[in-house]
Amino acid sequence: MVLMSTSPEQPRLITSGGEFNWSKMPMAVAATLGMFLAALDTSVNVALPAMTDDLGVDLQSIQWVIVAFIATQAALVMGAGSFGDRFGLRPVYIFGATTYLASMFFIAFSPNLETLVGFRVLQAVGTGSLFAISPALAARVFPASRRGLSMGFTVGSQALGMLAGTIGAGFLVGWIGWEWIFLGRTPFAVIAIVLGVYFLEGKRKESSNTENSGPAFDVTGAVLLVGGLLSLIIGLRLGRSFGWESPAVLALLTSAPMFLITFWRVEVKAPWPVLPGYLLRIRGFTTSSVSMFLANLGVFVIWFIFPFYVADSLGGGTLMLGLMLATLAFFNTISSGAGGWLCDRFNYLPVGVGGLLVMAAGLFTMSLLNTESNSWEVALRIGVVGAGLGLFQAAAYSLMLGSVPSERFGTAGAALSLSQSCGRVLAVAVIGGIFGWRADHHLLGLAIGPEADGLAFIKAFKDVFVIGSSIGLLGAVVFLIGGWRQTRTAVPEET
Repeated sequence: MVLMSTSPEQPRLITSGGEFNWSKMPMAVAATLGMFLAALDTSVNVALPAMTDDLGVDLQSIQWVIVAFIATQAALVMGAGSFGDRFGLRPVYIFGATTYLASMFFIAFSPNLETLVGFRVLQAVGTGSLFAISPALAARVFPASRRGLSMGFTVGSQALGMLAGTIGAGFLVGWIGWEWIFLGRTPFAVIAIVLGVYFLEGKRKESSNTENSGPAFDVTGAVLLVGGLLSLIIGLRLGRSFGWESPAVLALLTSAPMFLITFWRVEVKAPWPVLPGYLLRIRGFTTSSVSMFLANLGVFVIWFIFPFYVADSLGGGTLMLGLMLATLAFFNTISSGAGGWLCDRFNYLPVGVGGLLVMAAGLFTMSLLNTESNSWEVALRIGVVGAGLGLFQAAAYSLMLGSVPSERFGTAGAALSLSQSCGRVLAVAVIGGIFGWRADHHLLGLAIGPEADGLAFIKAFKDVFVIGSSIGLLGAVVFLIGGWRQTRTAVPEET
């Protein structure tokens, strides 16, 4: 049994070992399906070149298909996690799956980019709900003594969705059209709704828990958090298009800290805050969140820049791109399961740090690619990145959910989802901006000609992957220091 108490306001965590309860198999399937559906969105990255041509837009405009989705998911995911802790995981899961299903049809039949981006926002609401709740569901399926296995299970489900999304998109986009990367998900969403309605348990009423007698939900805090994150993310994105001195950009970037400061002041006094202050004082919580942010900031350069490298520099089609990205997802699937087992067998610290170092090494080798690189060489290097990321994710989830009270599993899972989303959207906004700047810089030093753009692209491609590798190394340092301190101060286990 493990007892934890970080502060007077923190609830105590009391867990015990035991065997897997087979009666909870439907909950396990629901958790798997939730993460699977959320991860299927990697298919959009494969379809970006085809969507760009079909909708008649440029590279800067098509980025909103990614940015709008991730920004909305990042802004709403904490509210979904807090709502799940307050009212139960079941209603949030059902809402997420239902919203996800509806959005698939709307996106597939969108007549233009503006409509498509609008319905991508709706999809993000559903995806964010599933992403926040599914790790908490998995944590309640497995006993505490198998926490690493449960998180490896969760991350493996996500990686499996990435694998299916990338391979499926490669075939669907090339043979039928990009619309089917959305319509093809609808059967899985229907199954998720059925599981949620008929098999998931509702919120257990605990009359002794006085905390549950407070306000239903901190709406004010959730709105302020959404406003702050959206202002920051959209401001960073528009700064590249309109200029950093644009009145709209300045207004957004100025309002973002005001929203977030107000959010913090409101949360301090809220009876049921979206983000309880005591969680920020748990070293495992902050270490996992920060390192997850850095890992995704570094690795998401693959999902955004790499598709155009395959299409423009290697001359590959959507099938080739899908198979390339599937290599990352395949190794991620295997390593996440292995990482969960290693966390239970040894410790999360060497698994997480080792995973980030492998990921950083893989990203650095990606910077050595050029127009002459063969597909097998590219696939191997991207597979190394996936293997390292899977090991780290299993360790990060293990550290996070092993550090917080069980009644805050929803919030904890949402925090990691928020860290992932913020890392990804800032990668598009910041690293994407660096890529454009470096490409323009290299272009100035090249003689004008038909090959100049291609050479500038490759040089900028190399630059951003070196940056991604450096960020991965920084994440390893953060996880090492924070994880080591958490290990030193952790309360030893009792029988």
